[in-house]
Amino acid sequence: MIVRTETIDSRIETWLDKNQPDKIVVVVSQTSKLLCLPKLQIHLKLDNIIYEVPDGDDSKTMGYCQDLWEVMLRNDVSRNSLVIAVGGGAVLDFAGFCASVYMRGIPCMYVPTTLLSMVDGSEGGKTGINFYGTKNIIGTFTEPVKILRNVDFLPTLPQFEVLAGWAEIIKHAIINNGALWNHIQNGIPSLDNTELWMDIIRENITFKKGIVENDFREKGERKLLNLGHTIGHGLEALHFENPEVTHGICVANGIYWETLLAIDAGLADPSLLETIENLIFPLYPKIYWSTDEVEPLVSLLMHDKKNRNGKIQFTLPLSIGNCKYDVEISDANLRYFLNKHASAELANESDTVSSAEF
Repeated sequence: MIVRTETIDSRIETWLDKNQPDKIVVVVSQTSKLLCLPKLQIHLKLDNIIYEVPDGDDSKTMGYCQDLWEVMLRNDVSRNSLVIAVGGGAVLDFAGFCASVYMRGIPCMYVPTTLLSMVDGSEGGKTGINFYGTKNIIGTFTEPVKILRNVDFLPTLPQFEVLAGWAEIIKHAIINNGALWNHIQNGIPSLDNTELWMDIIRENITFKKGIVENDFREKGERKLLNLGHTIGHGLEALHFENPEVTHGICVANGIYWETLLAIDAGLADPSLLETIENLIFPLYPKIYWSTDEVEPLVSLLMHDKKNRNGKIQFTLPLSIGNCKYDVEISDANLRYFLNKHASAELANESDTVSSAEF
């Protein structure tokens, strides 16, 4: 559901009146507690438990899970309680996972506050935390009881958060074509243009929801949504300790590199690369890797949870509106691709980013 500030509280209260939870645990990040929670009346309820985690993926650890579970136990949180996650995708992933396994599952409501979480992370029922440097390797498929996307939160976002969400919008547009593709041709709208953002977010959610409803457990067409995320997650893990290498930058680069991989494999016309470049590189820095980083990157990609029988599984774009999932690329061919583009591109491009330049 897409709402405005003046209606979000009534939506929450309607759910609370109907379901009468005995306890409410509000999970927030440092930033969402400062900028977004004060816009909600829910924080004024004195019997609520407010649990704060760091911004971003720093919260998605087993240590924070154990701490939250302990807080919930000490406060007699039961199966009739409610967790409300107020924050970006990391907060939703973390809170959703903790709620989904506590007492074998208690209700969780999502109030996404970033563009990324509104168009992607809040929809689809995936929860997860990171473990041993592998992103979202521990998690569940669990739907929240309600999702309330407040477009009035958008003007609170810094540029890197807008770009993170826009990368997912680009991904959806490439897969879906249609209205989404038309929207992104005009670039990123002003954050104050809430009516246009409501249209864009609605198109994204309608598209993703349709895929998820047909394939909740990701056995088939839901894998299309992995476009850009295999190499993207590998790059993100490679630069795990560097805050400048954001999820949005990595997904955008993942889309580019996976397009190039499709072209090199003879699956896509070379003209597709220019189309993708024109969408991505006016907005995002280009990430390369050195030849010394090829083996660590291959190792990270080999541990991707989407792989099957030891084979790396890619979702690759064949053309706009036509992507193919379960494309197996051998580790030998992947090494060849990564070595080929590491050496050639680093030597010839000046507007690029490598690990040595951060």
